[in-house]
Amino acid sequence: MKLLFVSAVLFVASVVAQPLTDDQMKKAEGFALGCLDQYKGLNKEHLVLLRDGDFSKVDGETKCFLRCFLQQAKFMDESGKLQNDYAIERLSLSREKSKVEALVKKCSTGSEAADSCETAFRAVECYHREKASLL
Repeated sequence: MKLLFVSAVLFVASVVAQPLTDDQMKKAEGFALGCLDQYKGLNKEHLVLLRDGDFSKVDGETKCFLRCFLQQAKFMDESGKLQNDYAIERLSLSREKSKVEALVKKCSTGSEAADSCETAFRAVECYHREKASLL
């Protein structure tokens, strides 16, 4: 469980391409733990692969974990809609706003799916793939 939890937190840090402050780390830990409680069957190998940017073995359980995490972080609402304005606000705290806006727009366009778990996965995959644009 500890490896699973650490992998989840490290994955979140890698997605936003920045070190997390102590406060952000505490919040991320709380979100991850709450979501891990809901998805007890989550495969730790999948989270390790996600952390490393390998999305080849993502399954439905992993996608729904990502949805849970994004909802806890308020980047996605309960209905599964991405909250772009909030994502821009939060990610702009330590990054250039115009770059964050471009990233969020790019990653929200085409991410919407009928299934909210799939939407979360597509958005996270895009953020991970495009995070270099924030540097």
